[in-house]
Amino acid sequence: METLLKRFHSFKPPTLKGSENAIDCECWLEDIDQFFDSLDYSDDHRIRLVIHQLLGDDKSWWISMKKALDNRGTVVTWSFFKNEFYKLFFPASYRKDKGAEFATLRQENMNIEEYVSKFDSLLKFAPHFANN
Repeated sequence: METLLKRFHSFKPPTLKGSENAIDCECWLEDIDQFFDSLDYSDDHRIRLVIHQLLGDDKSWWISMKKALDNRGTVVTWSFFKNEFYKLFFPASYRKDKGAEFATLRQENMNIEEYVSKFDSLLKFAPHFANN
C-alpha cells in the first residue's frame, strides 16, 4: 500500500478541502475519478486512496460512513462511494431539479460544444436516460 500511495501522490491528485460548493465538489469527483481511471486502479485501491484526498468535514464524513458500513459488513465499491458522495452534496430536490433540466434541455443558442458539455453535466442526474 505504501508504494501505491507514493505513486498515487506523485501525480498530485486533487484534494477536497470540505469548504467547496456543490459544483466544485462535483468537479473534484470527476477529476479524481479520471485519475483513478487513468491509473487503472481497482475499486479497492480507489476506496483506500480516496481518504487521502479528503480534508476537513469531507474526511470526517467518509471516516464515519466507512466505519458504519464496515460494521454492517457492507462491501464498499467505488460506485457506492460516488453514490453516497452525490447524496451528501446534491440533495434529492437538487437532483430532481437537475433531472428535470436534463429532460427539457434544448440546444437553442448554445454551440455544439456548450450543448454537449451541458448534456454531460446533467446526465448524471438522470441516469435512467443513460440506458436509452
